[in-house]
Formats: sequence, structure tokens, C-alpha cells
Amino acid sequence: MTTTSHAHAHPQDALEPIAAAVAEVLSCPIELTTDIAPALEAFESAHCLDPRIQPAFTASVLRGFVRDMDRQVVHEIREPLGMAIALVRWDDRLLVIGPYTHEPMHPGVAEEAMSRLGIPSAHLPIYRHYRTRYAIVDAEYVYRGAASLLRAGGGEDALGSLREVEAEGGTIAPGVGEALQSAAFSVIEERYRLEREFMDAVEEGSSERALSALQRMGRMPQTISYLNTPFLGTTILRIMARVAAQRGGLPPVTVDAISQEYAQRLHRIGHSSDPKRSASFTAQMVTEFCRYVRRHNQREYPPLVRRVADEIDLHLSSHVSTTELADRLGVSASTLARRFKSATGMTIVAYTAQQRAERAARLLATTTQSVRDIALFVGYDDANYFVKVFREAHGMTPTAYREAHTA
Repeated sequence: MTTTSHAHAHPQDALEPIAAAVAEVLSCPIELTTDIAPALEAFESAHCLDPRIQPAFTASVLRGFVRDMDRQVVHEIREPLGMAIALVRWDDRLLVIGPYTHEPMHPGVAEEAMSRLGIPSAHLPIYRHYRTRYAIVDAEYVYRGAASLLRAGGGEDALGSLREVEAEGGTIAPGVGEALQSAAFSVIEERYRLEREFMDAVEEGSSERALSALQRMGRMPQTISYLNTPFLGTTILRIMARVAAQRGGLPPVTVDAISQEYAQRLHRIGHSSDPKRSASFTAQMVTEFCRYVRRHNQREYPPLVRRVADEIDLHLSSHVSTTELADRLGVSASTLARRFKSATGMTIVAYTAQQRAERAARLLATTTQSVRDIALFVGYDDANYFVKVFREAHGMTPTAYREAHTA
């Protein structure tokens, strides 16, 4: 899981790099803020599965707890769905670590939790995906991280250990397991049919069919469509798309690279609850998976050469070394260079330059990034050299290309 660390403390505060380091070690989100109410609203939006079944993670409950909690004491709230967060206040600051969980999702755990809390079984798949999205972290390490930040911020650990708080769970009010919270059998069948259609389309590299299936899934009743849940819906679709892309022949290293890129981008946009922004992000992600599946399968190259081409396409910003590629693929550098030139008619260096020029052209036509930023993005530190390479590939300068290809 990609970790995030946000700091909203005073400008002179030097705690942000420490918070980022703790977040990296614990592999879970950290929020350090003096603007408490908006931060708790954002927490609920990003991390509360459903206010009806996870009230401990709602902004209203957390505001009351934070208001009354003892200062300079690290509290850990554990709630019945198996999730936890740690909070500590000092001066005008609030530190929130998590969510995280202490236990892996063993077989039967999800079903037991749903039954104990009286939650309809229709919520079981969403809960499984939700729970497994967060890191498993030992409570002692959480305490040490929180105490370290407390001391670094000029506070003092008043208790010397975690103060554990057991939160109450919720249910689907006003009745347990009522029919309104579950969808009709025909609706459930339709959702699974559309999911299969979506995955089949990604497997074939058809972005048009995949996006069409997504649009129809998004119009399904809200009680059955996880696409209406911020962050979670996109996360589930990312997992489905990566499975389908690998099924379509895309090498695992390529699948993982695309998946990790979009996981990081999803964290950077702040778990947006804006449906238009989420839909746009999801469409980009699905289109990217489909594009790589299509390109990989359309190439007439031998498998080894296709893997090299995929590696280059995915790492255009980095220096491409034939020796490093050969080591990664288990062949000698001379063999790799010979086979690549034989299949493509180009050296690895020439192919890389061509792909960089093509990627740069797309960015020039579809974004407002500066030529220098685009040069850096596709792997050229020297903007003047980038202009020379681009002119050789497209017969004009990057600026002229942008003028000719944008409205």
C-alpha cells in the first residue's frame, strides 16, 4: 500500500519529514494537523466504510472523542470491523495514525463480523476489499511512532503506553437484514455479468467495451454498486483490471508497474469524493491497462523482445541500460541487443528515443505542461537536446507540434 502523510501544522513546524518517515515505516496514513474539524471530515470521507456500520470512524464521533480525550496520551480506537486508529493531542495539534488492522483476514473472519454486527451479507464483498486495503501493523510500533512525533513536537508522553479504547459497532438501521438493504437476485446477477464483461474487455484490450461496462455498472442501484463508494470503488476496479490484464497476456512486471502508478496517483488526489473526478481517474486507469494489453498482443515480436519493449515503455523517465535489462531478463547484453535489433530493426537506444518522442507528442497535444517539464518526464535532463531529438522524430520543434495539434 502506498502511504500518505499530510501536515497541516504551523509553517515553522519541522514535524512533516518525521511524520513522512513514520508513515513509511508503518505503511499507513498519518495526518498531523491543527485544523481538526476539516481533517476529521476528510478522514471519514477517505476511510469510513459506511457510517451506519462503522460509526467510530465518522467525523461526529471522532470530534467528540478528540474534544474529551486526555492530552499527551496516545489513544488507540479499535472498532468491531477489525480496524484501528491512534490519536494523540498536544498544544493545538492532533495526530492521527491509520486506519490499520492488527490481524490478517483469515477465512471466516469477514463472515463472523458481518453476522455479529447484524450486517446484511450483500455488504460482505465490499467489507473484504475494504479490510484488505489497509496495512497490518503491531500496536507497539504504532505507539512508538506516535510517541516519537509527540516528543519531537515538544510534548511529553504522559502515560508511557497506548490507552486502548474499544468502540461500539453499528448496524444497518432500522432493522437487521431488512430487504431494502439487499438487491434483488436479478440485480446481483446483472452486476456480476457486467463485471465479467468489464474484465473480458480489459483482457482483450478493448477500452471502449470496458468503459461501456463501467458506465452501466455505475447506473446500478446504489445499495449494490461499490462504484458509488469513494476510493474503494476505484481500488476494486484497479484490482479487477490488473487481474484481467495479466489474464490477457501482459507480463506481471508491466501489470504491477501500471497498478502501482495508479495506486500512488489515487493517494495523491486525496481520495476524492467528487464523482466526476473519480470517474475521469478510473477511465484513465482502465484505458491505460487496455492500451498496454493491446500493444503487447499486437506486436509481432518474440516474447523476449516484447518484454524489453514493455520495460522501456514503462520506464521512459529513467536511463535505459541494455546491461541492466539483460540482467533483469536473464540473458547476456549482446544476445539481447542482437535479438532486439533483429526483431524491430532498431537498436534499444533508437527504440527508446522513438518511444520518448511519441510520449512527448501525446503530452504536448493533451496537456499544458511546459516543454521543459515534458522533457524531464520522458527522460531528458537537457531540454535543448530533447528539442533536437523531437525535431528528428516529428520534423518540427515541440512548440510547433503543440500549436499544430491543439485547438
